[in-house]
Amino acid sequence: MSEAKTVFEMGVREYARTPVLLALLVFLPAYFVLFFTRVIPDRPVPVDVPVQGTMGLEMSSVVAVVMGPMATAFVGGIAGLFLMQSARTVDARLTVVGADLPSILLARAGVLALTVAVAGVVSAGATSVAYVPERPGWFLFATALVGLLYGGIGAVVGLSLNRLAGVYVLMFGPLLDIFLAQSPLTDETHALAPYLPGHYPMRLALDAAFTARIAPANLWPGLAYLLAVGLVASVAFSRRLHAG
Repeated sequence: MSEAKTVFEMGVREYARTPVLLALLVFLPAYFVLFFTRVIPDRPVPVDVPVQGTMGLEMSSVVAVVMGPMATAFVGGIAGLFLMQSARTVDARLTVVGADLPSILLARAGVLALTVAVAGVVSAGATSVAYVPERPGWFLFATALVGLLYGGIGAVVGLSLNRLAGVYVLMFGPLLDIFLAQSPLTDETHALAPYLPGHYPMRLALDAAFTARIAPANLWPGLAYLLAVGLVASVAFSRRLHAG
């Protein structure tokens, strides 16, 4: 546990020394949510809310609810990418001096979770400026869940692609998934939507934002998806560490 704590503190200090990542962590989620809610016309639209069905809601409120998780997903993905690429050499050296793999994995996951938690709080706070969710705690949880999912995906991408290509993938991934495929403003669900990372967290977020009910059927698959992504990222990281 002491090794994991030491590696975790090293990761936090390394993140804090990177101004671009700090700006991304705080500025980007607030900008995404507040900018888009300002430019979207404030008019009622029919919205498909999973646990309730079709509801008439203000478009600006719907966009605020969608943009919060999307911004967190983007930050989480980029954080996972940079974390894996910047720590690759350091972690290889740590194994040489005796640090065990579980401690390194736990520490890196902790840094990523902390990053997503901060981005999620900023995103949820910015969302609340335009619209206060019915269940704020569950909305924050759903926002953090989609951020962690894309954080794990970003870690895998960071181990597979170079930084520029990875950033492009993690820019367009949340956009295509959350903003388009999972959009509650469309009449028909895209065929691929149920298989994408943002599906169950976004259903949970929409329920928490606009109703007082939460469907467990949207919670457990999202957690299972997170576990699967975490296992894939852990295996990929372990192989790369041993190969290096």
